[in-house]
Amino acid sequence: MIKKIKSNAKINIGLNIKGKLSNGYHLLDMVMAPINLYDEIEINFTGDPGTLIIKTNREDIPTGKENILYKVYEAFYNKTGISNQNIELYLEKKIPHQAGLGGGSSNGGFFLKELNLYHGNPLDLEEMVDISKGIGADIPFFLVNKTCRINGIGEKIQIVENNLECDILIIKPPFGVSTGKAYNNFSKLENKKDANIEKILVGLKENKLSDVLNNIENHLEQALLIENEDLRSFKNFLDSLKFTYFFMSGSGSAYFSLVEKKNSQEMYSNLECLLEGCEVYLCSFS
Repeated sequence: MIKKIKSNAKINIGLNIKGKLSNGYHLLDMVMAPINLYDEIEINFTGDPGTLIIKTNREDIPTGKENILYKVYEAFYNKTGISNQNIELYLEKKIPHQAGLGGGSSNGGFFLKELNLYHGNPLDLEEMVDISKGIGADIPFFLVNKTCRINGIGEKIQIVENNLECDILIIKPPFGVSTGKAYNNFSKLENKKDANIEKILVGLKENKLSDVLNNIENHLEQALLIENEDLRSFKNFLDSLKFTYFFMSGSGSAYFSLVEKKNSQEMYSNLECLLEGCEVYLCSFS
């Protein structure tokens, strides 16, 4: 049996770090929303015993046991006690890598849902969250895949109302950033700016774009800007454009802007011309 699925990206509309656990994981408070920028996954459930075989269009993506898809595969069969099945999977990557858009976690979440469905749903949502949260921090979100307020280390998920009518511009610069460095630098922040999550949620519910834009902050972005010269230069250039606001998604390096639909196509065309060497996408909430 062959299944073809689309595995979408996400953006973070505000991200606050609230503390740190003894195991090193950070406690978060943030809003995440799915967008219609997709990877494509073809899964061939052969029906035979065996293992997972991963192929992809990207040479820089590992296809062995270090791949998040393989970790999900092993976790599922270990949890359920079902004999490992021979599955042939092809991943067509379109979501930018090292961007803070959740591409890897999305692949893992969607694959886990398909594995569970194929085997007759032996795991409920809580069990899928439990086995996946240690594999990819954003996988629990993608199991729900609706606009949510996320707390804890990513496992506490509350669906929220999102009526915001806008388009989303995504800009991925020609470099990545270190998630580990972002978290490590957080302790160095002296005058951190907090996202007002409550006001963001009201703005999303009441379709008030300005209320959302005026209350977005990202602690990970602030931490990276302390010493990352490439990111600082890129952020300064985006700010100089003046015609919209740009915010980092997650731990970056991609930035997004929420823009009115009537202006989005013109902005997208302008950014494609101005940002040579960058990947530019025009998206919407999915």
